[in-house]
This record gives sequence, structure tokens and C-alpha cells, in this order.
Amino acid sequence: MGRDRIISNVGTAEQAITGVKHVSSKKSNTCQLSQSNISSMKDGAKVANQLLSDLNKLTKCVQKQADKFPQLAKAIEVRDSKVKFK
Repeated sequence: MGRDRIISNVGTAEQAITGVKHVSSKKSNTCQLSQSNISSMKDGAKVANQLLSDLNKLTKCVQKQADKFPQLAKAIEVRDSKVKFK
């Protein structure tokens, strides 16, 4: 088996995270019941609101990690430029 030549590309890394950058979750979105005396409906609304909050946190976390990809690709690109491939 031959060795493949691996070289990082900042442009490719930026393209890879493009979709992630455009994902958003509005913190103001909530599930509300206008009137209900059914406890399971109220519990369901609470669960839905917690899920929305958690989704917002997850979205921010994924975006934060995705923002690191171009910087990492640039560092790898510099390292790869110093390597002599056969």
C-alpha cells in the first residue's frame, strides 16, 4: 500500500462549516398553553421548553467547535508545507 499525500486546505474547512454557521435557535422560542388544567399537558410544555433551551445550548456549542476548523486547517497547512512528500 502506498501512502496518500494529505494536505490540509483552509478553503475546504471553511466550506465544511458553512451549513453549521447558518443554523440558529432563537432563545425566545417557547411552548405555551393558553389554558389547560391537564397536568400532563403542562408537563409536556415544560419538557418542550427545556428541550428548546438545550437545543439552543447545543447549537452554540457546535458552532463554537466548528469555528475552530479553519484555524486548525491553517495550522495543519503550515505543518504540511514543511513536510517533503516522496
